This record gives sequence, C-alpha cells and structure tokens, in this order.
Amino acid sequence: MARFQTGLIGASLVCAAGISVQTHSSLFTSDDDSLASQVFDVPTTSKCIVIMTVQYMVMYLVLAGVRTYHDLSGTPQGTLFSAVRAGCQTLTYGPMLCVLFIACRMRVEFLSEGKGQPQMWVQYCMYAVTFAVMATTLVVLAIPLITGKPMPLKEGSCDLEKPEAEEGEENSGPGLVFVGLCVLRYSIMLCLYGGLAGIIYGINTYLPPGETELSKLPPPAPAVACTMIISVLFFGTQLVIAACRTYTEATGTDFAKVVGVMNAAASTVEFGPMLCILFLSLRMRALQHDGQPQPWAQNAMYACTLALSCTTLLSIVVPLLLGGTMVTNPKTNEKTFETPDKTLGLILVVVRYCCMLSFYGGSVVVMYAIVVFEAPAGPEHTVPVSPTVQCVMNLTAQFFLVYLLMTIMHTVSEVSGGKYPLDTYKLFSSLEASKATLAFAPMLSILFVTTRMYALLITDKKGAPQGWVQDGMYMSTWAIAISFMSCLFTGLIMDKVEQDEDGNVTNKFTSPAAAYGMAFIRYASMFLMYGGILTVIYGLFVMTPETANGRGSLPGVGATPLGDAPPGPGSLAKSFF
Repeated sequence: MARFQTGLIGASLVCAAGISVQTHSSLFTSDDDSLASQVFDVPTTSKCIVIMTVQYMVMYLVLAGVRTYHDLSGTPQGTLFSAVRAGCQTLTYGPMLCVLFIACRMRVEFLSEGKGQPQMWVQYCMYAVTFAVMATTLVVLAIPLITGKPMPLKEGSCDLEKPEAEEGEENSGPGLVFVGLCVLRYSIMLCLYGGLAGIIYGINTYLPPGETELSKLPPPAPAVACTMIISVLFFGTQLVIAACRTYTEATGTDFAKVVGVMNAAASTVEFGPMLCILFLSLRMRALQHDGQPQPWAQNAMYACTLALSCTTLLSIVVPLLLGGTMVTNPKTNEKTFETPDKTLGLILVVVRYCCMLSFYGGSVVVMYAIVVFEAPAGPEHTVPVSPTVQCVMNLTAQFFLVYLLMTIMHTVSEVSGGKYPLDTYKLFSSLEASKATLAFAPMLSILFVTTRMYALLITDKKGAPQGWVQDGMYMSTWAIAISFMSCLFTGLIMDKVEQDEDGNVTNKFTSPAAAYGMAFIRYASMFLMYGGILTVIYGLFVMTPETANGRGSLPGVGATPLGDAPPGPGSLAKSFF
C-alpha cells in the first residue's frame, strides 16, 4: 500500500481551467461603490495553477488505473504504461512553476495594494510555460500512437529527447515526422525557458500604477526573493543541461560529466516547491494584516534557501573542481559528498549537517512564525490561522517529517558502522512507502493558497473561501493523512517488502483479507482526494465577494471529522512510535 496514486475524474475541468467561468465581470461593473461591484476575474495565476493541477492529478490517476489493471490481470506492462509514466515525468516542473506564479502575484498585489495585475506579457509567459508543460505531456502520450514507439525524455528532466531518424532517412533526408518533432521539441523548450525568464524579469521590473521609477520601490520580500532564488537554482541547472545536450546534438561534442553533475545538482532542490509555498503562506498571512513576517522568520527563510543553495553548489564544485563525487542515497535521496582528501571529507560532513539543520530548523521556525504572528495593530486585530494555512502547514510537516525520520535512521546506521542497521527495519520501509503518498502535497498546497489569495483579493483582505471549499481542503488533507498512516501501518505488517520499477513499495500479503482491506483504504483515500480537489477548484471559479465569507458547508461534511483539520505530525508520531 505504498503507492498512493491520485487524480481527477473531472476531465472537463481542463476546460474550466482554460476558460474562465464568467461569474465575475471586470474590475468595476457599475456605478455602485459597494464591495460587490469591485470584482476581479479569476487571475491568470490561478487559472494556470488549476490547469497544472488538473493535468497533474489526471495523469497520475491514469497511471494508477493502468498499473492496477496490470496488477489485477497479471499482464506485462507495455507501451501504454511506459507512455503514461513518461507523461507523469513531464509534470515534474509543475509545482516549482506554480510557486513562482504565486510569488509574482504576491509581489504585484503588495505594490499595487491589491488593485493591479502582472504585466500582460508576464501573464502570457505564465500561459506559455503552462501550455509548454501540457504540450510535452501530450507529445509523450501521442507519439506512440503515431510512430509505434515511445518518445523518450532526457534523464532527470522533463525535456524531450532528440528524435531519431528512421532507417533510410540518413541518405534520403529526414522525414516529415522527424522534422516536425524537432521543431515541436525546440518550440516547447523556448516557451518553457523563455517564459520562465520573462516571469522572473517581470517580478523585478513591475511598476504599480502611478510609479515611474523602479529605484523607488521596495525590493522583493524575502519570501518572494527566496522563491526566485530556488526557482533559478531549479531551472538554471536544467537550462545548462539542455544547452549542453543541444550543443552535443549539433556538434557531436559530448559533455557527459557536466550533464551528470548538473543532473545531480537539480535533484538537490526537489524540496524547493514545498519550502517555497510555506514561505509564501507566511507572507500571505502577514499581508492580510497589512504587515510583514517577523524578522527572525525572514532570516529563517534565508537560512533554508542558503542551505539548499549550498548543497546545490557543493554538488557542482566537489565533482568538477575537487575530484570528488556526490552520492545519493536511493532510499532517502540524501546527498553526501566523498573526496580523496579525508580532511576535506570531514569538512564536507560538517557542512552537510549544518545544511540539514538549517533546512529543517528553518522550516520549523517558519511554521512557528505563522502560528504566533500578530497584526501590527495589536493582538486583538489578529485573525486566527486560516484553514488554508493550517492545511499547508499540515502537509508541509508530514512531507518533511518522513524525510527527516528516514535521514535520522540512515545516519544512525551509517555512524554506528552497521551496529544499529535502522535502515533495514520494517519501520524504515514503511516510511519509504509513505513518500509516495506525500508527493502530491506541494501541488495541493499551491491550489489551496491560490484559492485563499483570490478570496482575500475580492473582499479587500476581509474574506475567506466558502465554508464548503474549506471543507474540500480538509478532505484532501485528510486523504493525505489517512494514506500516510495506512502506508506506515502497511509497512509494519507487510509480509515481504518489495519495490516496483518506480521505487514504490508494493503490497505482499499472505492474507487476502489484509490485502483487500488495505486496497479499500487506498481507494477510499483516492475518492476523498478527488472530492476535495474538485470542490476547491469549483469553488474558486464560482466565488464572489458575497460568498467568500468562510461560511456554509457541504451537507454532512461539517458533522464528520473530515470537516475539521486532520491530526498534525505530532499526533501521527504518537500513534506509531
């Protein structure tokens, strides 16, 4: 039960994501000065996030369905499964792109006091990168139907591989399919990286109405600045990889070592999206109160970002300049560095643990800052932590808790020289299984935050998503918590721990009752996830200033535990340890 594949049944929401539900008119629709007349359309940021979320969930639902079919029928996995799995790989960039969209939106709303929009060309850049990711997915899915063979992706990235010419085309010239694929491939790369650069440039050059000089504007807030830094790290490494491989394809000169090093560097920032959305949640809470995050919380953001940056730079410097290698633990994804010089090796170990302490410690500090934040006007003017941020904190805590516990157990095994092989225990396997359930936490958190931002936007920072939308957030978060706990339980009682080719732990029970019971929990969690996400997306597009009041509930949901916040990591830890 290690695998928790989720998705959206509502494929029609793709249309809803691309076509704004016209329940709102433009900024001012009448001479009435009431709040109801001051309505914004659903922002481009939210539309792009919804498109990405729907695509993300649908693809993983299809992957789960195809895999389940093969598991139940006993048939070997074929071209369809390979194509769908590659399609899921194309979505790796999604969470990092979406947090950058949110950072851009926060910067604009802060400088324009909630009245402005990102530059139109920046909004076009958001659409460009969103549809570039979608185009990559569609190409990967469609090519097997056209050519009869899968369209491969570059290792460690979401970029398409160079298509191979068919036999006989070397002498007669490339065929139309080959030329078309090459043009499509480079067009997608241009939209993706060009759009990304445009968004970052737009964040730093936005001028609110009435301003003419950038020098008079405050610099980007720490949360936004850290998001941009992590985004540059994330996509900068991918851009170097793409440039090296493109040059190799054009000239035949191989940069295998550089590409390998940059792939390793890219893997060090995989925690970036979850970290960024946590920073932006604190920033959103502060802006709601016309304030700024506490200075020590801003320092914690920089500490986390510095830790990620340091690890990324070390993964580049150690192999290229110091003759060392970066070793990735296949179970925890923890990065360690080995060099021929023992003294230098000890220094790198110290740096490694300093980075780990800064990363996890900074995350805890930011979550604590969210809870204890007080409005500049005084405690009596401070509103409670919203359900949106509660869900984000819960997902973040579960996300990092799993990796932290796995890292601690692996470190104990490593330091003790195998005397305490904690990484061979069933508990370690169960934690490893739960990683798959938390892979969707970043995208869910991003969807929740953009929904709350829209509610604050159309109510002059006084409202909240509809009560039933907040119930949907709780439902989705409960689905993650239930799946997380079931994975831990499954790992502890599993008769045999095995992994599939994706690294997911698979169920091996001698008791059919246990197998069917865990399968029931798995699919019940999936159903809960679908319902929660569908509810949030629908609520985003039908929200008005009158309904964005945090009240109202789905029938029957408010009277169940699913209408409340799920247990935090502390409760989960007490239940199992």
